Amino acid sequence: MKTEVNEPKEYFERSIVFVLGVLAIGIALLFLSGYLLINANPWGTVTAIPGISFAIQGLWLIVNPYAIVYNDRFEIQQSLLYHRQFYFLDLKGLDDDKSLMIYNDDDKEPLKLFGIKTSHAKLLKQRLSEKITESLNNR
Repeated sequence: MKTEVNEPKEYFERSIVFVLGVLAIGIALLFLSGYLLINANPWGTVTAIPGISFAIQGLWLIVNPYAIVYNDRFEIQQSLLYHRQFYFLDLKGLDDDKSLMIYNDDDKEPLKLFGIKTSHAKLLKQRLSEKITESLNNR
């Protein structure tokens, strides 16, 4: 029995400035909370929680790509809490001007590309348009 593995075809990276910004916020909050806790200020625990959250988010952003394109679908992993898969079979088109995805039933959904490299955003839209056209031709 042979199982078919769906391998990714392309990866699209995040903006380095965005990742470094998230990490800088996390590190700054952690240093602030450490300073407050050393001075026996209870606000140190309050600032530690978002500091840890930003630090974990920053490390997650380093490890995971922004978008992954497969043969039949694409994934957008915008943050630790926002993962979304879109299947090319469900899509009818892509409006590049407004960054909208158009479904088969003419519903429109914005394609959120916050945090992706600007050069990769254009390339991602181009690849998605090609894959959607290919999917429409294969139906």
